Amino acid sequence: MEFVASILDTVFRPLKDYFARTFGYVMSCGDYIEALGHEMDELKSKRDDVKRMVDTAERQGMEATSQVKWWLECVARLEDAAARIDGEYQARLDLPPDQAAGVRTTYRLSQKADETLAEAASLKEKGAFHKVADELVQVRFEEMPSVPVVGMDALLQELHACVRGGGVGVVGIYGMAGVGKTALLNKFNNEFLINSQDINVVIYIDVGKEFNLDDIQKLIGDRLGVSWENRTPKERAGVLYRVLTKMNFVLLLDDLWEPLNFRMLGIPVPKPNSKSKIIMATRIEDVCDRMDVRRKLKMECLPWEPAWELFREKVGEHLMRATAEIRQHAQALAMKCGGLPLALITVGRALASKHTAKEWKHAITVLKIAPWQLLGMETDVLTPLKNSYDNLPSDKLRLCLLYCSLFPEEFSISKDWIIGYCIGEGFIDDLYTEMDEIYNKGHDLLGDLKIASLLDRGKDEEHITMHPMVRAMALWIASEFGTKETKWLVRAGVGLKEAPGAEKWSDAERICFMRNNILELYEKPNCPSLKTLMLQGNPALDKICDGFFQFMPSLRVLDLSHTSISELPSGISALVELQYLDLYNTNIKSLPRELGALVTLRFLLLSHMPLEMIPGGVIDSLKMLQVLYMDLSYGDWKVGDSGSGVDFQELESLRRLKAIDITIQSLEALERLSRSYRLAGSTRNLLIKTCGSLTKIKLPSSNLWKNMTNLKRVWIASCSNLAEVIIDGSKETDRCIVLPSDFLQRRGELVDEEQPILPNLQGVILQGLHKVKIVYRGGCIQNLSSLFIWYCHGLEELITLSPNEGEQETAASSDEQAAGICKVITPFPNLKELYLHGLAKFRTLSSSTCMLRFPSLASLKIVECPRLNKLKLAAAELNEIQCTREWWDGLEWDDEEVKASYEPLFCPMH
Repeated sequence: MEFVASILDTVFRPLKDYFARTFGYVMSCGDYIEALGHEMDELKSKRDDVKRMVDTAERQGMEATSQVKWWLECVARLEDAAARIDGEYQARLDLPPDQAAGVRTTYRLSQKADETLAEAASLKEKGAFHKVADELVQVRFEEMPSVPVVGMDALLQELHACVRGGGVGVVGIYGMAGVGKTALLNKFNNEFLINSQDINVVIYIDVGKEFNLDDIQKLIGDRLGVSWENRTPKERAGVLYRVLTKMNFVLLLDDLWEPLNFRMLGIPVPKPNSKSKIIMATRIEDVCDRMDVRRKLKMECLPWEPAWELFREKVGEHLMRATAEIRQHAQALAMKCGGLPLALITVGRALASKHTAKEWKHAITVLKIAPWQLLGMETDVLTPLKNSYDNLPSDKLRLCLLYCSLFPEEFSISKDWIIGYCIGEGFIDDLYTEMDEIYNKGHDLLGDLKIASLLDRGKDEEHITMHPMVRAMALWIASEFGTKETKWLVRAGVGLKEAPGAEKWSDAERICFMRNNILELYEKPNCPSLKTLMLQGNPALDKICDGFFQFMPSLRVLDLSHTSISELPSGISALVELQYLDLYNTNIKSLPRELGALVTLRFLLLSHMPLEMIPGGVIDSLKMLQVLYMDLSYGDWKVGDSGSGVDFQELESLRRLKAIDITIQSLEALERLSRSYRLAGSTRNLLIKTCGSLTKIKLPSSNLWKNMTNLKRVWIASCSNLAEVIIDGSKETDRCIVLPSDFLQRRGELVDEEQPILPNLQGVILQGLHKVKIVYRGGCIQNLSSLFIWYCHGLEELITLSPNEGEQETAASSDEQAAGICKVITPFPNLKELYLHGLAKFRTLSSSTCMLRFPSLASLKIVECPRLNKLKLAAAELNEIQCTREWWDGLEWDDEEVKASYEPLFCPMH
């Protein structure tokens, strides 16, 4: 019986349980749902406890274990499943009785609730973790591929000092493409940081132009051992921030093209005294500034010695065994690379297999005319540089850069020069009313090109230079990547004695043959697309054939300055689109009448030329003129009965004129200029010469200057009867030249009499004034920065004190009073340069009754002043005195101590 009972229990008990469960699924669905809810509440409570422990660990720089991550994911999935079951049950309860679910549906819902309940119980049991997080597994350091470098030792040491020293958290390195920024970071990473035991992690990221914030976060996270499953960018940033703030890190960011948002990435910005550092490298200086970099390091091209060493290394040892001629050519090629490591490497490798002098000489020619033809130059040098060009934000900037390539290699380009061309070409518009504002826009564009490491500072702040390889890149682009080599026909500064044949001009859009030795232009080229023609700086060029300009209908810019031409060729009237004409420093004495046909002309530069005749009506025809420079040029203006040349009214008819440099030869013309509100306000440089009726003139307080608010320089020359130049900063009415009161009002607008007079006057030149004295009445010329006095043979002292001098003198010190000086005056508070030349009777910089004070004077130049044998001036900022050794040795000094104080300032002239 026991055996039978056992068999019955084995067979029928499962059936009994099955039928009981089935009956329960059908009849007690709500109980299963309720039980599942209770179990899920307990599981979620357990989950919340685990998540709190994980969050605490992550704030301490740890990461959840893989088991905990899996468990949390399972709980999240189960929570969704339970919610769907409960939702389905609640939906059933809302159905009307006639639509109630069938037995099969009820069974299946209860079954799912039962199975989910079991899974929840299992997960709750598994949630009893001994630990929920581990320390991050970090890769502390990764060696980067690097190559031997030269000439970087000083910059490496400076970079090391930035990292080791306090005071800086973020360092920016900027410089042009190919200069070695990546090589510098790699070497720094491999040689300096690997031995820095107090740095927890060093992360190197090549950001690149097409960077993605998610990718950068992932790269950093991978190095820190952080995983990103199911985290938003904001959550990832939070994790990175928490981890990085707990350690000393160095983040190397290479090849940045635009600023990174450290906050969005989750990168803490190191404080100045922190051991953590961020070091970035970019081509664009502005990127550093926009990321609040407080220490910028500019990476310059290599100086000659390391550049030559690098070039020799890439060519190979056989170069040192080559002939002297080949070595000479090699040095010339290395110099043409401008110290750019990428170019030195590429050119050196291209010449490594060349063994004859003719091959090397040919390479020089190629690098000079079409550098993209040299092996490797296009792909390895010009294309990386082109990326900087492509990244410029506007076509105006790109055109402006291309225009700079017209100038010779290593040429220091005047900013105003290039800006004038660009205005003539239309690259820089004239939306602004003042010419200074238009030029300021041009300066801003050039500044942007410097920021992009595509231009460099020239000989001073007013000049720019273009690196030879940037110039090569620009010409490569201008020639449509070498496919149209005469589209921009540039042979500047290459020693041409004859211009290329007219057939080469036919497809040209820009031509530059400046700074050569061309003697004559005897062909009539047909170039319908030519927009710019630059022939300046050919000093022997004295003949341009008639009809030369006949077939250049699109020409907008023509520069013939610094040539020896004595007349313009016939047919110049064909230049119907011409906007810019420069005849500066030519031998032209007479302008042709057909010049008046150039009705689109905006710039006409006629300074420093012996111009004697301008046909009547020519200037009047040039209604579009905005800039007219006639400094040291034509000055015989007809005003009433005075003068016999061009009627002054022609100048006054130029209603668009914004800037004029003018030569004046009569007092009547000077007064007429001062009355002309438009002309006076446009005057930048004024030359008053051979004006015999001028006997005295006052600076700056004079009705003469009332309207000349933009005047920058006054040059007074060869006025034989000029006896006094009066320095008077008072507001009194002018006693030197009395002018009608109607220039206080023009077009119904009152001129404010209290505004400063000559606010922009920076330079004064007094030349050949044999009777003149400089008389001081009071006040000062506030912004005057340079004063040149040449060949004023009667001048005995720099300043003669007027008996009724003004109020701006100060009492002398006790030492000065003991020396017989009663007062100190400051007529030129901002004077930086004083040049005295050929003053036969000049004997003192001060008068017997006053001491001159020069608070800003930096440079004093004295030439051929034989009677000046003692220096006595108060100039705390003086840093040089230029003079001959003979004159300096003949000076008398009060004592040896005074002499010793002046000795370091001596700068000998030869």
